[in-house]
Amino acid sequence: MITTTLLGYFKKNQKIALVAFISFVSIVLLSVRIVATQHLDFIFLTWNLFLAWVPLLFMKWVWEKEMVNPTPFGLLALYFIVWLLFFPNAPYIITDLKHLRGVPEEMLWFDSLLIFLFAVSGFLAGLYSVRVMHRIAVKRWNAQAAWTIITLSMILSGFGVFLGRFGRWNSWDILTQPGALLRGIMGSLQDPLAIKHTVAFSFVLMLLYFAFHFFAELKNYESTRRYS
Repeated sequence: MITTTLLGYFKKNQKIALVAFISFVSIVLLSVRIVATQHLDFIFLTWNLFLAWVPLLFMKWVWEKEMVNPTPFGLLALYFIVWLLFFPNAPYIITDLKHLRGVPEEMLWFDSLLIFLFAVSGFLAGLYSVRVMHRIAVKRWNAQAAWTIITLSMILSGFGVFLGRFGRWNSWDILTQPGALLRGIMGSLQDPLAIKHTVAFSFVLMLLYFAFHFFAELKNYESTRRYS
């Protein structure tokens, strides 16, 4: 029953099915590594990948609600904030490449591909969630407002990745440790490394999403053309 429901959902949401397939392959490769080495060294990647999926599944849920009845502005703004709190988990996986420093030479290439595949899965899930949010913003307001929201989100997300990697903060710390998190944020705002990291990551995120959006729009355009 569950399998039938899941297959039906993937059939209706083929883009999510593609990201799910890549994520599944990532987990399979990790399982192979665990069996071969008898160690759980990179098991944390599964949790990081799960967190990368949260903003996508959440925004798909918001989109489906929006298609039935327009969400009140205040509630929609709250949904966007919740999405933004979890979105940095998607690009965060790329920073797990730092763990390659302790990998034995004979495992270096396999582990590099393993983390890269997890990072691609996370990036795709994250970029697709931005795409859904983009469509909602355009539908509710206009293209200019949507791009403004996306640009600000990418900047804040770049800073969020820094907080996660260097400050070791998590998305839910805003609820469990709000005071400590605020102090950590204020301290990071004065850290030159945080500024550089935020600029670099936000630029890459914006560039990747622009390319993701451009190819999606180009595909939609080409699908409407008639070729003789």
